[in-house]
Amino acid sequence: MGRLTVQSPADYSDCLTCAGGRALARKAAIWMRNNGDSVAIFHEGELLAVVYLVPDRDGRREFCLVVRPAARAHIRKLCRLAHSTLKAIADHGVVVFCRVMPGNRTGTRMAHLTGFTPAGEEWIFEGEGDERCREKPVRRRRQRREAGSGEEPAVAAGGE
Repeated sequence: MGRLTVQSPADYSDCLTCAGGRALARKAAIWMRNNGDSVAIFHEGELLAVVYLVPDRDGRREFCLVVRPAARAHIRKLCRLAHSTLKAIADHGVVVFCRVMPGNRTGTRMAHLTGFTPAGEEWIFEGEGDERCREKPVRRRRQRREAGSGEEPAVAAGGE
């Protein structure tokens, strides 16, 4: 399946590609790129995701992962990479947190796999995710759409 490669800081074009077409998401991507650390993650030259670590007023770091549809086949690798990187940061006393939109099952699963634990509205990195990343393969459920319902299935954490 090949290796993941990373580039830091992420190019602005990669940030905008992951942000999609919505103006607010694009502005947020540029703001995070300018105000924190960023990493673009690739598989065989194809952009899979951009990761941001942005400091807040309390000196903590907010973790934001924006994935593209191509990342679906590499979610476990992405979670393991995030876990090992965040563990090294947390081992130096930095508090890392993320936010998962209520009802976002994919985002919740990825946060758990990476090692985050829910703490109110935020999720705090606890460093316990490595074993979860190696659990048995995920069985994907097919999403059913009612004919004529007009509802789209939910997208992965932050994707378009």
